[in-house]
Amino acid sequence: MRRPFALFLLTAVALWAWGAPAAEARKLSEGEIRTIWRANGAVPGVQEFQFGVVDWESRTAAVTGRSSPEASTPSGRLLAKRQAMADAQRNLLYLLYELRYGLPERISSIEVEGHVVMGHIDYQGEEGSRYVVEVSLPLHRLLEECVIWKARVK
Repeated sequence: MRRPFALFLLTAVALWAWGAPAAEARKLSEGEIRTIWRANGAVPGVQEFQFGVVDWESRTAAVTGRSSPEASTPSGRLLAKRQAMADAQRNLLYLLYELRYGLPERISSIEVEGHVVMGHIDYQGEEGSRYVVEVSLPLHRLLEECVIWKARVK
């Protein structure tokens, strides 16, 4: 008699956890975004950073991902495309770090681990022997939904 009840309870908890809505990222207020803008120099319009570009008026962030020059065979082109996408995601995390915490004038290396939300692919294609991907993301999504777990800057 106890086993069916335990099985029912376990199933009910699993279904509840599976159907429960995921925790939403905290929404940034307009004042918090303006504070981030001021902390980054209060540049009107488009501002270039080391790892991407932010358009403060349209509230958009953009990065570019590039592959190494190995895109000569069909499988090489596929790998180059995946490498360029991974580079774009990494640059989104780097840009987030740069916006939130700033970077020293001279950096020798940066390591960032985290979760990134992939944005809209504006362009993808081969440029010479490299594969290039340009990605844009609404600024509020970059600041609210992307998370840095660990970072080290030298």
